[in-house]
Amino acid sequence: MAALAALAAAEARGGAWDSILDMMKVAQEKGCDPLLWAVQLTSSLNRAGVSLPSPEFADVLVSYICWDNNVPILWKFLDRALAVKIAPPLLVIALLSTRVVPVRQSRPAAYRLYMELLKRHAFALKSQIDGSNYHKVTESIDTVLHLSEKFSLAERDAGTIVVEFIFSIVWQLLDASLDDEGILELTPEKSSMWGVKPQDMEIDSFEGFEEKWTEGQGRLQSANTTMAIELIGLFLQDKAHPMGSFHSKTEGARNKLGGT
Repeated sequence: MAALAALAAAEARGGAWDSILDMMKVAQEKGCDPLLWAVQLTSSLNRAGVSLPSPEFADVLVSYICWDNNVPILWKFLDRALAVKIAPPLLVIALLSTRVVPVRQSRPAAYRLYMELLKRHAFALKSQIDGSNYHKVTESIDTVLHLSEKFSLAERDAGTIVVEFIFSIVWQLLDASLDDEGILELTPEKSSMWGVKPQDMEIDSFEGFEEKWTEGQGRLQSANTTMAIELIGLFLQDKAHPMGSFHSKTEGARNKLGGT
């Protein structure tokens, strides 16, 4: 009986996601105000019995945007969903990192929006760690980024996964920046474990922002590399952040040893 109840609940949630997607399409077509959309969405998810913030909705929304519906209003919807805790920000960042970073050269506007979301939400860890569904969210992040496989640490608690997540995001930004500057191949590894190499895609088939290979796009790519490096610096400078704390302790140890 318990198995049947679980199956029925899963089927009900599946139907709920179809309804949510239909609602999102209507809101997109009408150019609905993002705040109003978020209020209506929250009400719909509550009626469907979906616990918020919802890892499942994060996957649904990111998959919907990338790349058939890569339009400005949906990025605004996404930002609002993160702000009001409908979707867990760290998981959304993890999902976007696997989709956006590999196509950053052909979709520089999306890469810029990804970094803006990263800057806005990745430094507010405390509010997210204290939130509901925290353990479920961290498990989803672990699965999306394959952190268990990449780091192979014995400890798999939620705190460890968050540290691994932040480390992986910074590492990914660094590798992407090195690759964009043409010097990733000069590193000992000569490649990245995070799949930052640009993917070959047909530019003419892109929709959404209708990005074209223009001088303006080249400037945006250059600005994106600069922003990525600035973000890395922010992570290292923020002592309240896992990366900043690690950097601070490392610098302190070096100073004690007389390092420069």
